[in-house]
Amino acid sequence: MTTRDDLLIDLINRTEAEGEGPRITVVAQGVVITGRIAAHWHWATHLAEQLADTGLPDERFAKDFGREAGESPEYPPAFLHLQGCQLISGNSSLPAALGESFRIPLDMISAWSVR
Repeated sequence: MTTRDDLLIDLINRTEAEGEGPRITVVAQGVVITGRIAAHWHWATHLAEQLADTGLPDERFAKDFGREAGESPEYPPAFLHLQGCQLISGNSSLPAALGESFRIPLDMISAWSVR
């Protein structure tokens, strides 16, 4: 996003205030990804819980996401947080099913659509 997109920023900020955002499809460096906009704290908390429940060595990273969940989101936001993501198209090494959570820097988003 080379130009500041105030409407996308408004969607992110409303999601931060209300907890859940709309479904969105974004284009980031030619890759099309779809998911639901998630509040920063919800995104980080969900990942912290997933990592803590694994019982694997990954659980040590849960503290990092827990700390991230407690931090106030910046304004304007630098990232779009998505949950329930899927890769729609594009030349990428990303798997078609991205999993539950994804984070995209806003400056990488060249187009988007809500549904």
